[in-house]
Amino acid sequence: MRRLSPARAGAASLLAALALGVTAPAALAATGDGGGDAAWPPEDGELLDGVVAIVNDEPITLFEMRRAAAPYVAKLVSEVDDEDELDHKLLQLQQEVLDNLIDEILISSEARKMGLTASNDKVEEHLKSVMEANGWTEDELTENLRRLGFSSLADYRRHTEREMVKSQAIGIKVGSRVKIDERDVEAELKARLGAAGSVEERRAGHILLRVDSLATADVVAATRDRLAEARQKIVSGGASFEEIARQLSDDVGTKAAGGDLGWFSRGDFDPDFENAAYATPVGTVSEPIRTQFGWHLIKVYDTRDKQVTSAEEIEKIKREIRYNKRQEEAKRLYEQWVKGLKTQAFIEVKDPAYRRTDSPTT
Repeated sequence: MRRLSPARAGAASLLAALALGVTAPAALAATGDGGGDAAWPPEDGELLDGVVAIVNDEPITLFEMRRAAAPYVAKLVSEVDDEDELDHKLLQLQQEVLDNLIDEILISSEARKMGLTASNDKVEEHLKSVMEANGWTEDELTENLRRLGFSSLADYRRHTEREMVKSQAIGIKVGSRVKIDERDVEAELKARLGAAGSVEERRAGHILLRVDSLATADVVAATRDRLAEARQKIVSGGASFEEIARQLSDDVGTKAAGGDLGWFSRGDFDPDFENAAYATPVGTVSEPIRTQFGWHLIKVYDTRDKQVTSAEEIEKIKREIRYNKRQEEAKRLYEQWVKGLKTQAFIEVKDPAYRRTDSPTT
């Protein structure tokens, strides 16, 4: 990675409801290891569905909720050890997924009113880029999409078209309204540099295992587990961080150097990576960290204060501050816009879609 621009057995039934949508006893008996049978829809067992919410005249089905939640279930299962906490977080996930689906319907409706469209050429360009990035044929793409809950390639094309149209609507209604006051940028710059006029730099290394954006929940979990095993080998003294990096890392730019990233400061890397790197104590190895690129282990070697004197360095910090402020303002405006859409819409939420029972309810 180079410089970037700005279940446990006790929760098995709930995991099955979220990740698989299967009512067959064999599927519900699966332990919470990230998902049992990876195929979606399942070849065996009855797939039950039902309406969990209505937005204006458009329903949200239980199947849609499960499909939307599936990519996030494995991450929770791999990160949370306590069963009660896991159940609580899975129920939170249920609510967040439902809220997002409601938002998506409202935004799609607004996009239609605005007359926005996505051309077939743009959709096909996206599909081609996905196949090229993964080295897939069209049949392989279709199979991987099926595992994520898309019934066919045509189903995914429709999904892609909707996402592109929604992005256009968000860009018009939100993105065009984002404004940054340079006085706020200067004030934060001054506060960040402090009286000494310096920033904290860190020297770290990382091990990256890439995970494709279309990876299924079981693939995501398996990749995380593989990295967790590598970490255990490092902390137990079975191998050095650098040896494991040379063996496993998918970052060709740092692999030969044992994962060494050199010195960096905030604004140089992916924000999620930086947050983890700055939270990891010197001399230790982080737990597996997920970013847009995949799973990472991070080892922090040292830290230092660096004087910021050149105009180029100051401008780099300003760019990062502007980026963060744009993200914050865009989030605020987005929430404000969607809240307004909700006040004008008919929204009926049915009974909870999942309960902790021997089988999911509908």
